[in-house]
Amino acid sequence: MKTQSVSFSVTGKLLLAFILVPLIELTLLHQLYLRVQFPTTLLVVVMTGILGVSLARRQGLNVWRAIQHQLAQGKNPSSEIMNGVMVLLAGAFLMTPGLLTDGVGFALLVPWLRSRLQVRLAKWFRSRTIRQFGGAWASDPFHREDVAAEKPSVRVVDPHADSIQINKPPE
Repeated sequence: MKTQSVSFSVTGKLLLAFILVPLIELTLLHQLYLRVQFPTTLLVVVMTGILGVSLARRQGLNVWRAIQHQLAQGKNPSSEIMNGVMVLLAGAFLMTPGLLTDGVGFALLVPWLRSRLQVRLAKWFRSRTIRQFGGAWASDPFHREDVAAEKPSVRVVDPHADSIQINKPPE
């Protein structure tokens, strides 16, 4: 028996997330309410939000300093920028009331978990880039000779020159 795979568009995935996540959050909050009553449930939601936002703010400032330090040394701050995006997402998840989003937000604030996620995201971005653009780098495992053979022509513009030179690669 052959199984069919269902492929969702980005819009479909977002719509599904915007429907399922609140339903899961309501179910979890209702279960918590049944076990500990309303004041404790409200206190948990408010306190995780306050604690999470303060932790995200502190880690966000540390990431900002790391980005500035990398730039001051003339290095590429891409790793720090990815950390910053994850801390920003953590803050957004933590400001959203609910237990599931708080769990995801607190998980994104754990540095070693962020670094592991960063490695996986970098691999995913790289594979998507290679798949989309055909692997134009010789070191790529999906390197295609026909794409690498096409060298781009470079246009050098000198504002003080009288004419424009177009440098074409030797054939």
